[in-house]
Amino acid sequence: MKALKILAFAKLNLVLRVVGRRNDGYHLLQSLFCAVDLADEIILEAIPKGVELVTSLDLGPPQENLAYRAAQALLGSVGPGVRIHLEKRIPVGTGLGGGSSDAAAVLAGVNFLYDLGKTEEELKRIGTSLGADVPFFLGKSPAWVEGIGEIITPVNIGLPGAFLLVVPPFSCPTSQVYRLFDELGLPFSPPQGVPLVPPFVNDLWPAAASLRPELREIRKVLESVESLGVGLSGSGSTLFLAFPSRRDAEKAEARLMGKVEAKFYIAQPVGCGYKIEG
Repeated sequence: MKALKILAFAKLNLVLRVVGRRNDGYHLLQSLFCAVDLADEIILEAIPKGVELVTSLDLGPPQENLAYRAAQALLGSVGPGVRIHLEKRIPVGTGLGGGSSDAAAVLAGVNFLYDLGKTEEELKRIGTSLGADVPFFLGKSPAWVEGIGEIITPVNIGLPGAFLLVVPPFSCPTSQVYRLFDELGLPFSPPQGVPLVPPFVNDLWPAAASLRPELREIRKVLESVESLGVGLSGSGSTLFLAFPSRRDAEKAEARLMGKVEAKFYIAQPVGCGYKIEG
């Protein structure tokens, strides 16, 4: 049977501004997305029919998993099938986009595995039906993402050389953070062009910190370390520090060990949301 290995990269929101809200309740964003080399590993195995998901973690019913749904959306109910071996390395529910990245990698991988001939734009249209962040992972990074995630413009700007990701032992459910954003009466930001970073502005920070006050204490400790700046990815709970180099990030990790209750990951920018390794 044919098989294919793919890396599904995580993302950071280096800037996230909430610029409005649609009549259906969805918030309108402007966000600078950056893919980084912390990655889930996916192996796609060709099978005669159907979709199967194999993973060592309890991720709930397979039919609700984005990677499973992506394969179904691309292959349909007839024709060839695929067995998805998913090794999770991106922490779940922490603002790093792991589920969306898995879906994008499966779309790109199945398209390659079976030589389906789908263009990037066709895959992005399928991805949009699965989740707002999925299309980003199918294209170049970094990118300026607008609307509810459907307007994606690759950008050429300077980025830090490395990031230290600080992942607390709790998540910040996206729906709860946005609800708190509204309940707190936080103002919308005026729309703007692509910003330079740092600073790493995130309009959801007050809502995330209201939901999980522990984030304020963690951030205070992180801000005591010399870096290019501290930010929050997505709706949280991941905080990150930026550095000129991986060596600088390693030094900061050593200083922070034992000072905050969190897992640490060092990650560097990559130019696309996935990588087919063959």
